[in-house]
Amino acid sequence: MLSFLKKAKKKGKDTAVSSAQLFGQEEATAHNKTIKPVLYFHPSWGEVGQEQKYIYQFLHKELPSLQENQISLAGIEIENQDDSYHVAAFIRSSVPKPIKFEATTLLLLNKDEQVCARKTFDLSGLGDIPAKVNMPWVFTFEKDTMTDAALSHTDWQLAFEIKGEHQLDLDPTWETRLPEEGKKQLRELVANLTPPTEGEINFLGLQARKQENGDLHATILMRNGCNRNIHLEQLPLHILDASGDIVAQGSFTLTNFEIKANSTKPWTFLFPSSLVTKEDIDLSAWKAVVPQ
Repeated sequence: MLSFLKKAKKKGKDTAVSSAQLFGQEEATAHNKTIKPVLYFHPSWGEVGQEQKYIYQFLHKELPSLQENQISLAGIEIENQDDSYHVAAFIRSSVPKPIKFEATTLLLLNKDEQVCARKTFDLSGLGDIPAKVNMPWVFTFEKDTMTDAALSHTDWQLAFEIKGEHQLDLDPTWETRLPEEGKKQLRELVANLTPPTEGEINFLGLQARKQENGDLHATILMRNGCNRNIHLEQLPLHILDASGDIVAQGSFTLTNFEIKANSTKPWTFLFPSSLVTKEDIDLSAWKAVVPQ
């Protein structure tokens, strides 16, 4: 029961995954069918007071419909007490049959999608959750599950941690201009590389060429091992050649640049000749590094 919920105002955002992603089971095709789940209180909550029931009913009515066979977490409110985050959210299901959770890892994200807390909850005690319901629940993240990221008061998210295979993330401009054979080669390359470790972000040089005018073009694989999307605005880069010398250095401003969770994104950086610091460059082996 959530005693600190005093107002019918929802402060968190919603996240949703397919039931197949979460439970690893194939589901019937939804055919774009939408579902409006009904409000349901878990039996362990006992008798819900009239005031609290009114608040939940109001919040429940404001929730959008779901696509069939989705599981969603709709953030309501957070209380920071006893060095813990107590997070109230609706567990939402549009699956046409009861669902049952087991050990489930949840991420608490701020408005910038930074991970503020991560914890694996044993939800087997919830038993079977009926089909097509919105069920309020409270998740507690203790201090040892928190990170250094600051939790925002609004627009935070509670999300399932879904670990899939490391994927290629192509920018729309690359998706449009790159021929199918090139896309296929990149997908195969990414699939054959050892993925970055959890939480790691690294840069792998793919192709570098010095142009006749002295400019250096460096295509780099930016590899995101985090379970969240990351956004880059400013990226300082050094290019080192086979001798280990810094041969080019610059800082790049990126607009609306996102690398999806658990994916690799290729991008080409142009270093004008004024930023190339060595005349005779050996690019038989090279690497890109972000200076500390």
